[in-house]
Amino acid sequence: MAHFDYYLTADTKDAILADLRSKGFEWYDTDDMGNPTTTRDPKRMEVASVRGVGSCIYLEHLIETPAVIDDEGNVVTPPTFTTTFHANARMREETTFDTAMPQSPTTPSNVWL
Repeated sequence: MAHFDYYLTADTKDAILADLRSKGFEWYDTDDMGNPTTTRDPKRMEVASVRGVGSCIYLEHLIETPAVIDDEGNVVTPPTFTTTFHANARMREETTFDTAMPQSPTTPSNVWL
């Protein structure tokens, strides 16, 4: 089965979530029985799927510079993060995303298996 991977980035959370929601992706709170109740913004690294359409993972900010950790496991320098918002999507058909990166990153933060 063919699939198409998209790497999304935007300056604002609203822009990237609007793009994902326009393709049917939503995140929900659920009741005690697991039934969806209200829509909400995703948490970092949260996945959403639309049956027969595709899946996405909301990455939020990416690590720009990794933390420096000493031999005892203490953080010497904390990591720095991008100011932009990121998500990855794997679709079953070619799809146009307004926030798609013009080129795929050489080392993506999430790789679909």
